[in-house]
Amino acid sequence: MHRQPEHAVTFMLTQLQTSGSLDEQNRLVVTGRFAPADFEVSLQRYINEYVLCHCCRSPDTVLSKENRVVFLQCEMCGSERSVAPIKAGYIARVDRRKAGQ
Repeated sequence: MHRQPEHAVTFMLTQLQTSGSLDEQNRLVVTGRFAPADFEVSLQRYINEYVLCHCCRSPDTVLSKENRVVFLQCEMCGSERSVAPIKAGYIARVDRRKAGQ
């Protein structure tokens, strides 16, 4: 995909509305229980938004940042478009001892 793993992880954690991190072997560790389909849908959304060219559907693209705006540039057809920034929402954290009472 030619993307920083942290960028994809930030998107997926935002989509799943949870917290998590990458371990030493670059595996995603998340808080909570999720079905494998949840991860597949989130990854497909990431690929459609931040990897594939909307003109030729090529995955040979590069993300570049100009004046706080991120652009997706296609190396095959030369098209360029802006992409939305990843906006992390509020994630409520509940103390386990208080939740079980």
